[in-house]
Amino acid sequence: MSPPESGEPAAAGDPLAECLRLLAAVPGAAASSPAFRRHWPSVSTSLASLSASLSSPAFPPAAPLLAPLAAALSALLSVAGDAPQLGHLHTVSLLSSSAASLSQLAADARLLAAPASGGGGGGGGGEGDGADALISRLRLGSAASRAAALEELAGSAGTLPASSAAAAVSAVAAMLDSGDLLPASREKAVSVLAAFASSEAACRFLVEESGTVLPHLCRALESGGAGAEHACVALLPLTAASSSSSRDAAAAVAARGGVAALLAACAGGTPATQAAAAGVLQNLAAFPDLLPSFRDEGALPLLIQLVSLGTPRAQELALGCLQNLTAGDGDECQQLKVEAFQEGALGCVKDFLDSSRGDEPGLAPALGLLRNMASFRYIAEIAVSASFVAHVAAALGSDKSATRTEAAMALAELCSVGSGKARKELGDAIPRLIWMLEAKAVAERDAAARALAALVASSGYRKLFKKDERGVVNVVQLLDPCARGIDKRFPVAVLLAVAQSRRCRKQMVAAGACGFLQGLLTAEVDGAKKLAECLGKGKMLGVFPRT
Repeated sequence: MSPPESGEPAAAGDPLAECLRLLAAVPGAAASSPAFRRHWPSVSTSLASLSASLSSPAFPPAAPLLAPLAAALSALLSVAGDAPQLGHLHTVSLLSSSAASLSQLAADARLLAAPASGGGGGGGGGEGDGADALISRLRLGSAASRAAALEELAGSAGTLPASSAAAAVSAVAAMLDSGDLLPASREKAVSVLAAFASSEAACRFLVEESGTVLPHLCRALESGGAGAEHACVALLPLTAASSSSSRDAAAAVAARGGVAALLAACAGGTPATQAAAAGVLQNLAAFPDLLPSFRDEGALPLLIQLVSLGTPRAQELALGCLQNLTAGDGDECQQLKVEAFQEGALGCVKDFLDSSRGDEPGLAPALGLLRNMASFRYIAEIAVSASFVAHVAAALGSDKSATRTEAAMALAELCSVGSGKARKELGDAIPRLIWMLEAKAVAERDAAARALAALVASSGYRKLFKKDERGVVNVVQLLDPCARGIDKRFPVAVLLAVAQSRRCRKQMVAAGACGFLQGLLTAEVDGAKKLAECLGKGKMLGVFPRT
């Protein structure tokens, strides 16, 4: 039994009317077909639910619901008319699949009966009810209904509870991927994704949908304007190192020309757009295999200009990007260090440090960039002569661990050039570095050991180090195998520098240095054998009793 021909015009002009016509036709067709007896209870329940939902929907249903419903109902009518010709097994299979499909479609259609309240949970319902109504409209509503729902969701996306955030993110991602959105709705959907990125509850769900939304965000990024700013904000968590899929996301952005688009946003966007774009560039620069894209697009001059002229937030993120670009030891990264210096990055950092007031957020990446460039000896000598050391020493007193860590690493590079100028007026640095040896962060303790190893090469600073009772003990504790993440060469170098002092050798032995050194000897750590011999010789000479 086939649907009446009168249904064709209705299907072309009004899909909802066609579905209602098919719903009305199925019971009569099923009554005349014995094949329906087994499945009729579940089918009839679904039909009743669908009829109730579609007769007075709260908002116009969209094709994602109506098209599969019309197909399922048409299949039932075909089975009713052609069951003898189909054969028993084929008939049972078609009825089973159609009944299951109808049950799911009925559940979806019930959402049409929900009141279309605002996304913030307005009206009489709670916040979750309002959010569920919006999500229903995003998934099942017509183009106009979905556009209106997006407008409402834009104002509440950042405050959705976690229970609704996952469904909302998935619904917006599916909308973008459907391909039937108007340009205005597409731009609004990207702004909603940006709001999700700023929401603690929704951000992790956005990361899970990264494969779906990335192409659309890259397209919005290329379009410029407000869409570019929203795209950058949404891309930040997707490309952040804390995300497990960040490597794939960053590579996808770079492959679609994202570096060029982000640099264009840094050059000509609003202050907010510049800061967001610099943040994404910072994330991308953390992956060494993407560095050629930065060189190809001439990123260094634009980033340095942003440090000079941008807002404080844009300066911080641009400095972070430059730090990441110059952080490695590979050939590409080494070339970027030289090019950054040639483009005036050192002078830019000096101006930033001179103008800084207090512990600004950009201080840590500025010191990190200085440290990276100072790994070249001639750049370090220029930095020392330009009075960078005073800024670095002052930063050791920061309240922020990241700033202290970068300051200590930069100090180690500047003092390693062997110039006496680098070690002038650094007396206050010794007690600060000794205090940093007790820090909770492993990176901070390691940085302090590196800086001390460079400083105690000078006799004046050795004396200052030996005067502090905590110095030797704190350094010995870094030799402990349990102190993971510490480059043992540097605490060994510090202890070797003061090992000629009888008092310091006593402190080393009392703190357990001999035991720790046994493990370092096995690992063949530089200087460990010499330090162990020095401590053993002191024992044999009776400088202090055996313990």
